[in-house]
Amino acid sequence: MPAPRLATATGLKAGLHATLACYGTLINAFAKLCEVTRIERILEQMRQAGLETSSVMYNTLISACARCANSGRAEHWLRFMIDNQVPTDVVSYSAVIHACAKSNDLHRAESWLEQMRKAGVQANSVTYNSVINACARAGDPDKAEVWLSDMEASGVNPSVLTYNSVINACAKAGNSDRAESWLAKINKGGLVPDTVSYSTVIHACLRSYQPYRAVGWLEEMCISGATPNGFCFGAVVQALARVGDVSNASRWLDEAVKVQADVSTACFGCVLGACARAGDAAAAERWLIEAAKRGVASAANYASVAQAWMKAGDPGRADAVRRKQGQAAPPRAL
Repeated sequence: MPAPRLATATGLKAGLHATLACYGTLINAFAKLCEVTRIERILEQMRQAGLETSSVMYNTLISACARCANSGRAEHWLRFMIDNQVPTDVVSYSAVIHACAKSNDLHRAESWLEQMRKAGVQANSVTYNSVINACARAGDPDKAEVWLSDMEASGVNPSVLTYNSVINACAKAGNSDRAESWLAKINKGGLVPDTVSYSTVIHACLRSYQPYRAVGWLEEMCISGATPNGFCFGAVVQALARVGDVSNASRWLDEAVKVQADVSTACFGCVLGACARAGDAAAAERWLIEAAKRGVASAANYASVAQAWMKAGDPGRADAVRRKQGQAAPPRAL
């Protein structure tokens, strides 16, 4: 998308004057492109021309800073608003807290929430979700739970997004029990877990080296009606292949292919290799054919299957696999 042109100077030369609406439109356009410097330049031009710069314009600037994880500039402009008595609101503070979260700075996010309270600005769900997300990025489930409790005490209802952030904090801390307990609380709160809820718990189980626990949640996810994504299938498939459970790894990869999940190409090589190591040359070749269909079969994959057939005492099949490799197109770049 091409950057919008700052046409105000041309307009002034022609004896025209840009309206506040024109400036606002430009600021919004540059904010979508994360063009923080250009927005700052426009606001400076407006101040020099004696034009009113509104809270909405500064909030848009701070949000643009947050979008590109520039917490330093976001904080600078909130301080500017406070110092110059530009009215601040929940959007101003929430955007800065979000910027701090994206910069993985939990301390600053919490500090701004406290300053927000001192200023008499009531936090909303966006504010709390941002600070809890900062806790998740820091892998600090204790603080995530404290802020969730604070959120409820303030009369702000947590959403699935809120719970997902707490689950993520538990997952990053490697605490699968805690992650599972929060998934259960989503249902008790009258909400419905989504794909992110389940995939994060699955990730927590795999991080704590419990692949069969992850399988249980993948099954639960399918039963609940939530659609597993490529990450859910792929992570479980590769974990099972690594522990040598070829049957279940193949089963779940079959399921992923059936529902056309966007599993990573590494899954096919992983399962193929596990089948070959287990001495199941036919299964290994089946997955080689699937990988070749997708254009991701590597030379190592062909060699692995050929070697499996050799070990099975069938050099003819091994030669046939090698010939297929010569006829196949090179694997596409990832």
